[in-house]
Amino acid sequence: MIGKLILSLAIFCIAIATPSMAGNFFYGTVKKVIDGDSLVIVSGKLNIEVRLYGVDCPEYDQQFSKDAKAFVRTRFLGRKVVVQPQYHDAYKRLVAIISSGEQTVNGQLVQAGLAWVYPHYCRKDVCKSWQKMERSAKKYERGIWSGTQPPMPPWEWKRRKHSR
Repeated sequence: MIGKLILSLAIFCIAIATPSMAGNFFYGTVKKVIDGDSLVIVSGKLNIEVRLYGVDCPEYDQQFSKDAKAFVRTRFLGRKVVVQPQYHDAYKRLVAIISSGEQTVNGQLVQAGLAWVYPHYCRKDVCKSWQKMERSAKKYERGIWSGTQPPMPPWEWKRRKHSR
């Protein structure tokens, strides 16, 4: 009960206390790259853990995991971004589309072949363009698509790992 109250208060504070928030998006700076699809964004005085919407990068113990993290770190760490919140996941992280310039971080990972479009969760119109990027990454054998056998998608990897 107290945990839910604290979470609600934190979300409320994010919604009203951050001067950089506006409408359905807010501005921030990438403070930390946790892994390819999870970042910490600083906005005002708040540190917000954000999970990228609609994409899934390889897990820590999968091939290309370090590549995905390095890709995001090299291109976005310390950069100003626009965060477009979608919802909060089961781990209480903000799930969002993050943009830098004209492109989304989410889409750039897919285009580089370092993330899958997550079919179960990616349902917005933007997912169609990410699916095209994924097909292009496969065609040109970028990243996870460069070998004869691509790694297992992370959602299947986790399911198999937990069912043992």
